Amino acid sequence: MRATFACLLSIASLSCIAPAFGQQAPLSDHSDIQGALALLPGADPVDALANFITASFSPAQREEVLLALLGQHDVVDAMRMTGHGAGLEEVRTIDVFGQEMRIARLTRSSASEGEKLRLRKAGLSFMDITEHPTLGTLNAHRPRPPTTASPTLSASAQAAVERMTARLNTAHLRADLGALSAFWTRAYFTHWGARSSDWLFAQVEQILAGADSKVEVGVTKFRHAFPQNSVIARIERAGDTSEKELVIVSAHQDSLNYLLPFYRAPGADDDGSGSVTVLQILRSLVAEGFVPPAGVAVEAHWFAGEEGGLLGSQAVAGAYEEAGVRVRGMLHMDMTAFVKTGTTPIIGFFDAQVDANLTRFATALVDAYLPLPWAPTGCGDACGSDHMSFHKAGFPVAFATEGLFEDGPKNIHTAGDDMDNEGQFSFAHMLEFVKLGIAFVAELSVAPSLP
Repeated sequence: MRATFACLLSIASLSCIAPAFGQQAPLSDHSDIQGALALLPGADPVDALANFITASFSPAQREEVLLALLGQHDVVDAMRMTGHGAGLEEVRTIDVFGQEMRIARLTRSSASEGEKLRLRKAGLSFMDITEHPTLGTLNAHRPRPPTTASPTLSASAQAAVERMTARLNTAHLRADLGALSAFWTRAYFTHWGARSSDWLFAQVEQILAGADSKVEVGVTKFRHAFPQNSVIARIERAGDTSEKELVIVSAHQDSLNYLLPFYRAPGADDDGSGSVTVLQILRSLVAEGFVPPAGVAVEAHWFAGEEGGLLGSQAVAGAYEEAGVRVRGMLHMDMTAFVKTGTTPIIGFFDAQVDANLTRFATALVDAYLPLPWAPTGCGDACGSDHMSFHKAGFPVAFATEGLFEDGPKNIHTAGDDMDNEGQFSFAHMLEFVKLGIAFVAELSVAPSLP
């Protein structure tokens, strides 16, 4: 069997696995794998090979075979050959970002889960709207107050922000990200994705267990049709029964290897960095005894399934829209750790599909509380993140990221998205986003409502 495995990795021919199928004709007579597969018995030769590989090799060996097969085959066919084909034919409805530039035939259309993987591999992003095709319709027809200027900073919040940020260090960030990126993958459709969300839920439970009696706290697993749960933590003033406006900080918890969807995907920067940043914001708020004012609740969200087309955030935003939840403002953070060598560290703010007033407010927080400059950035239609779901639902959202889009890392969505980028992966940079998140919560909690 070891020799057979080595032969599969060479992938030049399938002559060495012919005996496993009782095959008499020399498969090596065929110059390509597809021709060799046609000689295998069974209604579907690809399924025959998949059954053989699944039954004969360990998961790690199957991933190695998948890597080799990708040299000659489409990602979907390669996944089927190695026993990873379940669910790939499920038809979904998607909106592809920037499709007019790259794939003109895809606007809003049907696409299988397999076609979604092809889009990812081609470097395209999309929103899978299958479950939420009318997101934003309800809020679009609800009355809204007239547009006003962005909130101003509060002198009363300044002391609280300075107190909560005075003792910050990177210890928890390092430990949390080390644990989170140690999962083989956090792909939303895998048991690893479920385990990583359970780990995150347990960390939040532990943090909230130390909350002061002046606040009421809770954490919820927001369940989806796929294995991974979104996680939502909440803090509000004890005994306050008034209707609440929400102040939200968020990140996405999943990771995905675009070349090999079941292969190693540590996702340290994308978006493990944002996830542990939000975790540390919550930890600091609880440890320093932050009490939201009456009428305001603070929530921290870790969305599942972002890499599948903003799945988790659409579900949460849709549920909030349907329930008539009032969101004062949301700060989303996707990737907070990378500083390209030779560049000046900055805070980047996306300037599309965000609330302009809230973004101006967030940049004012950088000016007031951080030693770094900020700059607008964006990727046109080439990428997206979970802020888009809340923006589409009609909620005010700002999106902060580690720097200019063009200075971002090149190894995200691969096995190389880890913490070993010496001189580029910066926990000190992440800490500035923790400060920003704390300031956002404290300042916006006492600021007037946004439109």
